[in-house]
Amino acid sequence: MHTPTTVHPAAVDPEVPGGVYLCQVNGQVSCGACCGLYNVADPSREGLQRQLERRTRAFGALPRTVAAMDGFARATAAGECQERPFPDFHHCPFIGLIGPDRSRVGCLLHPLGEGNAGIDLRGLSDYGGLACRTYFCPATHQLPGRHKQVLRLIFEDWHLYGMVVTEAQLVGAMFHWIERRLGYPLEPPLVTAHPQAPARLRDLLALKRQWPFRPPDHDTPCHYFFTDPPHVRPPIDYRRLGAAPSPLDVMLRELVSHFGTQTDLQRAEQLLENRLVAAAHAMTQPLKH
Repeated sequence: MHTPTTVHPAAVDPEVPGGVYLCQVNGQVSCGACCGLYNVADPSREGLQRQLERRTRAFGALPRTVAAMDGFARATAAGECQERPFPDFHHCPFIGLIGPDRSRVGCLLHPLGEGNAGIDLRGLSDYGGLACRTYFCPATHQLPGRHKQVLRLIFEDWHLYGMVVTEAQLVGAMFHWIERRLGYPLEPPLVTAHPQAPARLRDLLALKRQWPFRPPDHDTPCHYFFTDPPHVRPPIDYRRLGAAPSPLDVMLRELVSHFGTQTDLQRAEQLLENRLVAAAHAMTQPLKH
């Protein structure tokens, strides 16, 4: 996990693949998805907060030795539920809460972490130090810069941000739909000029966390997003439903959807379209001077 010396105040960073830094945004917003943060039995905001708080307290009391770190990893595994939505996707025991107020997720092994005295301990993680220093998720490459900047801008908390920011196909489809509706690009100044826009965009993207049409065997907001994924999002069988392919198919598929009837499909389309329209509408309101 990448943690800069200071959280980047600007969205554009020429040293980052794709030009926009997504891992650590501000004091409350960051992403730990590549470390398997959400690959747990209870990925709720409350469940993860409790888990990360316990880890952070326990880690803070440790001497910074290899034996202590290995013991911490074993104790964490023994004390936490090991059921994983994706058993072949790692969940790092060294994800914790960082920052002066411990208000965002980050790597407890990072050299800038509290108590680490500048020593890079990330080589003790499952992926190893090189991967932690050099890996960037596909969203950094696949999403256009303006969309990544909007994502950095609108979130107020790490939990939903980390679930969404790695969803390159879903975010891209949603934001391109809005752009077609507006007739112009979705840019950060457009969002900041309209006070309701951030909230409406968050409402739209929150469907990732609360999508009611996920099948029982995929009832998790966690997803496998590496560039060689063995887990393919299942297609929607429109023929079985007696329906034409949905114009929102990419979004429905990326949200992982199963529909028992054509009525279920129509309900899902309506829910999704209502939030898309609301987000676009928020950016067409007259500006108050």
